[in-house]
Amino acid sequence: MKNIIVFIIIITSSLFTGLSQTPYETGMKKALQMWGNKQPTEAIAMFERIASVEKENWLPNYYIGLISATQVLSGKEKEQAPTLLVEAQKNLDNANEISSDNSELYCLQALINTAWVTLDPMNNGQKLSASIVESYQRAMQLDANNPRPLYLLAEYQINMAKLFSQDTKPFYEMIKTSLKKFDNFKAPSAFYPMWGKERASLLLKAQNAN
Repeated sequence: MKNIIVFIIIITSSLFTGLSQTPYETGMKKALQMWGNKQPTEAIAMFERIASVEKENWLPNYYIGLISATQVLSGKEKEQAPTLLVEAQKNLDNANEISSDNSELYCLQALINTAWVTLDPMNNGQKLSASIVESYQRAMQLDANNPRPLYLLAEYQINMAKLFSQDTKPFYEMIKTSLKKFDNFKAPSAFYPMWGKERASLLLKAQNAN
């Protein structure tokens, strides 16, 4: 579990390319570009400024939580990991207050809990594993067209199956299904989460190579 790497792919180059960008659009695009340029601390600071103004918009808080969680999952922040995850949870809670029953936010909750598991598999795995699966299942119930919970649940279960020397084939079938969903997924708004397809494709290619 400590070797989990989450690839986040965000497409921003084609968004708001004209001259009439609002401050929100400009700030969001800049923050996402910072993250893409491996400046997570600067990106979080930008999202925090946006969140302080856009108090009815869940996306800035979502991205703060996502960046923090994926920094821990990638193994890049060992010393600061607990602090990052506490911050991620705080921002997720803020986002949930703005947008309840949100499929993407249930995915983020599962990612945060998965990050806690990577820090202490023996203790946190037993406490949080069921909650992680339930969060992904709830995310799928809320939005059956969302490919992220299906792919993320499959990856989590693949890692758990490998840990206990169990069959992983059923979970790769889930990834195949998620890739079809990625092909058909349409973001309902600008800056809506669009990541995951590349990572899902890499997982499937790795399985086929074995």
